[in-house]
Amino acid sequence: MSYDLVIKNANIVDGSGSQAQRGSVAVAGRKIVALEKALSGGKREIDAHGLTLAPGFIDIHTHFDAQISWDPLLTPTCWHGVTSVLMGNCGVGVAPCRPSERSVMAWDLVNVEAMPHDVLLNGVSWEWESFPQYVGAIRRHGAALNVAMMVPLSALRFYVMGEAAGERTANAKEIETMTGLLREAIAAGAYGFSLSLAKQHIGYQGRPLASRLASREELGALARVVRAAGRGVIQVNLPRDQQGLITQESYETLEFLARESQRPVTWTPFAYVTGGPADLGERLQERIRPALLSGLRIATQTACRPVKLFTTLREPFMFASLPSWRAAFNRSTEEQIALYRNTDFRQAFREDLAAGRGTVFRGRWETVEIAGPKKGENQRFLNKTVPEMAAMVNKDPVDAILDLAIEENLETGFLLAGGNSDLNLLAKAIQLPNVMIGLSDAGAHVDQLCNAGITTYLLHEWVKKRHVLTLERAVQRLTSEPAAFFGFSNKGRIAAGFDADMVLFDPEAVRLCPQERTNDLPGGKVRIIERSEGFACTIVGGEVVFDHNEHQGVLPGRVL
Repeated sequence: MSYDLVIKNANIVDGSGSQAQRGSVAVAGRKIVALEKALSGGKREIDAHGLTLAPGFIDIHTHFDAQISWDPLLTPTCWHGVTSVLMGNCGVGVAPCRPSERSVMAWDLVNVEAMPHDVLLNGVSWEWESFPQYVGAIRRHGAALNVAMMVPLSALRFYVMGEAAGERTANAKEIETMTGLLREAIAAGAYGFSLSLAKQHIGYQGRPLASRLASREELGALARVVRAAGRGVIQVNLPRDQQGLITQESYETLEFLARESQRPVTWTPFAYVTGGPADLGERLQERIRPALLSGLRIATQTACRPVKLFTTLREPFMFASLPSWRAAFNRSTEEQIALYRNTDFRQAFREDLAAGRGTVFRGRWETVEIAGPKKGENQRFLNKTVPEMAAMVNKDPVDAILDLAIEENLETGFLLAGGNSDLNLLAKAIQLPNVMIGLSDAGAHVDQLCNAGITTYLLHEWVKKRHVLTLERAVQRLTSEPAAFFGFSNKGRIAAGFDADMVLFDPEAVRLCPQERTNDLPGGKVRIIERSEGFACTIVGGEVVFDHNEHQGVLPGRVL
């Protein structure tokens, strides 16, 4: 029999969690059609020479909504064995959007996902207004990977309500309009919707992000649209307490969305926070157990690596949840410096910290390092924590960090140690039930961090180096597990009838390369990327898209 592609002599890890088997896989069109010990007759044949063949990895939490306009390869995610991505997370995106509202819409992405405003305005093609038109543009231009996209609720609310979206709940007529637009979007290819209720997520000039103001009535109406469609998911970024646990109100919202939609609901983020309880994962399981026992489908996501965030006080994302900092966003450098000098602002900042209002930054100054001092005389502070630096200049931490930033025209770089810093606790997190591997945030925080290589990190750190997961279990966590939860019914397995999305790699050689700062964003703006080693081929829809991470000139990705 003749096939389009045959991969021979592979160590096949099929995504089910079962033990690897040596064999061959045949592809016809976009489908896997045969899996046997030995096969031949392919128009193209690849001798794997014992390399591991796995289903293509699924990245469930990305923010490529804007980047896909100028980068159909979806770098750097494409270099890490990923063949399908879910974007439109956290309630922010680029559609629907009227031409006159692009700038304000872009500020949401600046404040929530740390994307440069001028890159968004000038790099995005903006050849759409409605969400169906956005889906159509992606289909026309193509992508290297498969993409599923959720409708971002903040964008939807702003499209229907205008500036009132950041000020109040929606009325009955507005809810009816929103549900109609969501229904049209899903019919055109959207995969559910997303929202954020997190306090650190703010809109233009410090107003609440629009999705944070959605009423229970509004959320229920939208969830029922997803229910009627019979496909798609809901993703929600939830507030957490100082220990990292979702609040009772957050849990009730989560359960409500799952019950009204009868669809999978995933919430973010799950992370062990510095100073938080070691039994956080167990407490999470206890909290969601009643919902799971009632048949609802709920799962959270965690990054499988420690999170470190590079930031400046020009884009002060880590303080976004503090009321005292709202006036600092989307302002000129001069306006920000004037605010930071103000004694009333500094006192309000101290009061916010004392009251425990922080979410990203929780008042623990020892978790913040000076990572990029600009002036020569300030190089002595490099890699010092804020308390260490403050002691050197005989100031309290608030005055010390603000004075240093002002002295350097807000260009000083700071590094915040975020969640999952304790590897022993993180080892627990990646094995917990109802906790999926995700939160790469690929496409976002472009000059602050890069976690796009979570798949590579999982294989190297937790399989090869620490032996916490077997190779078969790690692959299952990246493939069939998310495919089953999100309803990607033909993804995540190497078996006859499944989509021919696969990755061929050497598990002994897979590793992350050192992160790089590049100037490859539109307009030459800076971003951080990370490449990988050890991946031989990435196959999407039966076509080899990357050979040792070199693009082969094809864009076979589909809208899921």
